[in-house]
Amino acid sequence: MFQQPRGRSAIVAARVLPALSLAAAVAACASGGAATSTTTSAASAPTTAGESGAFVVTLGVDTMTLERFTRTSDRLEGDIIQRSPTTVVGHYVASLDAAGRPTRIEYSVRRPDGSAIPNAARSVTLTFAGDTVRREIQRDTVIRQTVVAPNAFPNINNSFALYETALRALRATRADTGALPFLGLGASQMQPWPVRFTGPTSARVYYFGEPQQVTLDAQGRVLAIDGTATTNKIRVARVASLDIPALAQAFAAREAAGAGLGQTTRDTVRATAGGATLWVDYGRPLTRGRQIFGAGGVVPPGQVWRTGANEATQLRTDKALTIGNLEVPAGAYTLWTLPDPDGTWKLIVNKNTGQWGTDYRADQDLGRVDLKVEPLASPVQRFTIGVEPGAQGGVLALTWDRTRLSVPFTVKP
Repeated sequence: MFQQPRGRSAIVAARVLPALSLAAAVAACASGGAATSTTTSAASAPTTAGESGAFVVTLGVDTMTLERFTRTSDRLEGDIIQRSPTTVVGHYVASLDAAGRPTRIEYSVRRPDGSAIPNAARSVTLTFAGDTVRREIQRDTVIRQTVVAPNAFPNINNSFALYETALRALRATRADTGALPFLGLGASQMQPWPVRFTGPTSARVYYFGEPQQVTLDAQGRVLAIDGTATTNKIRVARVASLDIPALAQAFAAREAAGAGLGQTTRDTVRATAGGATLWVDYGRPLTRGRQIFGAGGVVPPGQVWRTGANEATQLRTDKALTIGNLEVPAGAYTLWTLPDPDGTWKLIVNKNTGQWGTDYRADQDLGRVDLKVEPLASPVQRFTIGVEPGAQGGVLALTWDRTRLSVPFTVKP
């Protein structure tokens, strides 16, 4: 529950919550216009001893996270709805020192009705002392750990009130560059996110090497984040307020009715073709209303794609294959794809295995082959890999949105 995943333009809550009832949207933030005008006023207001706000995190047309918080000179408290894989509500309380840095944070997670989550920790507490962080995880007993993490900031996945607090502390040093020294609540080591301030109201924060574009106000508050150039593709918008209990109940009701948020799943393809046994393991992202291929899409031209989501896509074969014109000995590999700006595609077979999907190493390539590109009459919402068996081999096919990519293979005798 408390592991930090690796593993996403300003909008308002009424825009990104279209599937909720009108009453819930109104309770969330009155209306799109009201939220926008209130946020604009807050952007120009001077920093005070107490302030409040909220963030909406979206992926395509789907709302992923909603957060409401209050901050004083020595305390940050908030509630956060996380919708992966089901709706849960987290509550955190962080104590801050005079420089706005954390000295302690406690975080707990419950279902929208307030009940405990089975097999989950009741709470986790981090205490920051010099170069170390003391962690206490409350289960049936208390688990105590110590992590070496100098000047760390706690990181709850998609909590942008904590993100904003860390960014404001860095901005106060007046340095042009630095890092957000994040420690996930269950992480064993820090994961610094490099930062470059590109103007008085803008910054670039690097999430696993890829830039999030951050828009700030004059006081350093986060107004919007465009993370579409990163692997998680999220957008973040500041709004005036959110009714967290009402929205959590609305999301839970949708899930109970079978209309919950679709999640990226991990799937396995097993097939026998030409006497060979093939196994493909891959992540299956959804379109979520996004542009998938082409400039500005989820899979832009000229960049190697993991051919799925999360961990790298894996292929195992118990017999030697010829994929396209590439000789592939029996064994385990990872599969990557490369769309060229001219519209052609290549399949990359790589000898490195077991890595995260951003850890592509070209020096481990076994080889590259051309993929056949075909349009689809109807869009495929969830990325799909299939093996179409034949007498001497078959076809490896990749389909997503309105595109089908394929390459034939034969089994070597």
